[in-house]
Amino acid sequence: MAYCAIIARDAKWSIRAAIECFRAKQRNDLMQESYAQQYALLERDHWWFRARRLILRDLLARLKWPPQPKILEVGVGPGYNLLEIYPSDARLEGAEPDPTLAGLAASRGPAPVFNASIDQLPSEIQEGSYDGVTMFDVLEHIPDDAHALQIVNRKLKPGGRVALSVPAYMWLWGQQDIVNQHCRRYTMTEVRRKLQTAHFTIERMTYFNTFLFLPIAVVRLISRFSRQAYKAEGDFAHVRRPSNALLFTLFGAERFALRYLHFPFGVSIFAVARKEYIE
Repeated sequence: MAYCAIIARDAKWSIRAAIECFRAKQRNDLMQESYAQQYALLERDHWWFRARRLILRDLLARLKWPPQPKILEVGVGPGYNLLEIYPSDARLEGAEPDPTLAGLAASRGPAPVFNASIDQLPSEIQEGSYDGVTMFDVLEHIPDDAHALQIVNRKLKPGGRVALSVPAYMWLWGQQDIVNQHCRRYTMTEVRRKLQTAHFTIERMTYFNTFLFLPIAVVRLISRFSRQAYKAEGDFAHVRRPSNALLFTLFGAERFALRYLHFPFGVSIFAVARKEYIE
């Protein structure tokens, strides 16, 4: 009976996710405007964003890029990734659908940033011209994620790479997903299937945000089964400085383990895949 209750709850949350995704598509935006403003303020200092940048920088640095790789980041937000995580010689470009965030990213440099969504990229972002396309916590916002990956494939040179991260496990669906207008969370099997369908060859996949998985899961599940599960705030409430420093250290330390290990579970998934050669 308990198992059936969990399945029923999962079905209800999957339906709610589909509804939120439909609403986001109708509004043609990726997050609530007020929350976009909060993200711009949070991303510089919040432990989750700072530690994720450390991890992504370490993972990307271990890939074999050509000299002066041309890299497009889709969904740059306020632009801190462009400043911190890519090879120093990379030729960077960005795309961001939210006009407020796109303006902030462009003002920071060091790359041109286009105010555009994945399905409305400007002519300057040409097909077959990029060594890499990155999408960090972006794919879950897009109603037709399969089509988005096909677009990414077309933008890449033969043998070019896509690097992405997405939130893991639909059973962890919570307030953050609602506020951010997510359409879904993923399993590694789902990410692998979608990449392969879009004609990518997987090079690496791993879960991450593993060290903090248990406390995050407990908080999400308590919130999920409570009456406050759909309140307007997300997870990124103000964190006191000592807690912020501790959580940053714990999450950021995963980069050392990820140099040698693939985590079997985590709050997020990281994947790198190479564009297949199609004759």
